[in-house]
Amino acid sequence: MFIAKVTGTVVATQKVSTVTGKKLLLVEAMTIKGEPPALQSSGRIAVAVDTVGAGEGELVIVTQGSSARLTDLTSNVPTDAVVIGIIDAIQAGGQTLFNKQS
Repeated sequence: MFIAKVTGTVVATQKVSTVTGKKLLLVEAMTIKGEPPALQSSGRIAVAVDTVGAGEGELVIVTQGSSARLTDLTSNVPTDAVVIGIIDAIQAGGQTLFNKQS
């Protein structure tokens, strides 16, 4: 699993039938670097199937590989990445790096 920021959506009018009706999100993987620790882009971009109703600008939890096909919505979907959670807060090194309420 990894932390990602939703940076947009992907629209594809031509796709396999098992992907029809699935919301596709453009996600940018994030990493924690520096001292003090801070969230930064890793430079990796992926397209992920949204299973939780995430929106642009939100931080999310993404899983990849065979695990991406273990949700109720993706069991028969040819996907390598799926959004499985919307992040409320991140703490590392004794600091709050992200708080959705702030």
